Amino acid sequence: MSVMLNMLKYKEDLSMAERAVLDYLIENKAVIKDFYVEKIAEAAYASPASVVRMCKKLGYKGFKDFKIDFILSNAKIEIPEDKEYNDVILSKNTNFGESVIQNNIRILEETLKILDPVALHKAAESIMKARRVFIFGKGSSYLVCKDLEMKLRRINKLAIAQEESHEQLVDASFLNSNDVAIFVSNSGKTKEIISAALLVKEKKATIVSITKLGTSLLSGLSDIVLFTTSLEGEFRSAAMTSRMSQFAMVDALFTNCAYIDIDKSVKMIETTYETFKKYKR
Repeated sequence: MSVMLNMLKYKEDLSMAERAVLDYLIENKAVIKDFYVEKIAEAAYASPASVVRMCKKLGYKGFKDFKIDFILSNAKIEIPEDKEYNDVILSKNTNFGESVIQNNIRILEETLKILDPVALHKAAESIMKARRVFIFGKGSSYLVCKDLEMKLRRINKLAIAQEESHEQLVDASFLNSNDVAIFVSNSGKTKEIISAALLVKEKKATIVSITKLGTSLLSGLSDIVLFTTSLEGEFRSAAMTSRMSQFAMVDALFTNCAYIDIDKSVKMIETTYETFKKYKR
């Protein structure tokens, strides 16, 4: 995982002083190669201990390891801007058509910025090697689950999407280490989803989650996390940008699955195409 993604993921765990250090480093990343602990602490109005603690909370042994990773990190990855999001329905925005499309464009750009190709490929490998694949989601997230189910079935990878809580628990009861369970949840804290994830964890199946960037119960239970972004708050007219980000991540995951054995995948897609063509009325 890149240093910039670590920053996003663990920023909420930092103290005020540690966040001040992190914000200073982000704003002055171009010259960090000339920085040392005491200089950063002074510039950020913090203590040298706060600098070191920040590095450790981001997963590094100390400032030196953090500094090296920071310098070598992908320059294209940036921290998404924290712009205010206006729900086009709740705000009674008269220019709603343009605003909706602009929000979708923005969320796709921000999803791309936090994309972790390593986690994506690892998730795809787990799915394609799995004995069975179950995809769990509730509400609008279930639409994303169903989309992934249909995509995987087109390359002859049997997957089952489940929304109903009892069915999720029944399916989870019979999973084992040869199976994969994919959870789609924007908040990462939906009660029914967490219940199913806890059971899957107990059964030692691999857990892949598609959830909003940040710490959550679901991401903590997962073996592989594919982070998405969302502009909506908890009170919203509909899951618009969160669903858009999830669909984009599903497309990226499906593509990686297909490329595990691209020649076979192409043949499977051709087979389904010919089937549709034959029975089309």
